[in-house]
Amino acid sequence: MIPSPHTLHFRDRGKHRAVRSRQVNVKDSETIYRQFVQFEERAAALYLQMASRFSQDPDLSSFWLDMAMQEKQHAGLLQFCVYEKLFATQLPDENEIRRLGTFFESLEQQARDPNLTVGQAFLIAMQLETSEINAIYCHLTANLHRSLYLLRRKIATDLPHHVDELATAARKFGVREDALEQLDRVKENCAAQWR
Repeated sequence: MIPSPHTLHFRDRGKHRAVRSRQVNVKDSETIYRQFVQFEERAAALYLQMASRFSQDPDLSSFWLDMAMQEKQHAGLLQFCVYEKLFATQLPDENEIRRLGTFFESLEQQARDPNLTVGQAFLIAMQLETSEINAIYCHLTANLHRSLYLLRRKIATDLPHHVDELATAARKFGVREDALEQLDRVKENCAAQWR
């Protein structure tokens, strides 16, 4: 079957997944990009919440703070795309955006648990970093490649880097071996996908 010209293929936990998209005008593009800026801000807020939750461990808190700052950089690069009108030609549709909103609500609810453990925090982060939000982010920021500086900033905050940091920190902070094995599989899949 030949894919529709209105279908984007994003990676979802190591698999390609087709997402319906549509060609949109500039005003709609701005709206969609601003929604993805908000998703990146929500990801940063999750990590900031974890930094605060584990503030008694300075190294662990610092790790979560670094993850939050990388998500803030994602938001900033998307915002730059809005200012410069550097929009992708095909964008996720309303159903995909709504599904991602529900996904974030679920992660936020898990992160609000007052008894959140270090292992649970890493599992939340793993869910976030391996979701299709990162593939969509890469697609939405593809037009930044015209600027070498912006391309370097984008590469510095891309998925393989995030997952590698997550796996390294999970080991350092004593996450269960079964969760580490899952992270290692995700890390290997991400590395293979991004070569």
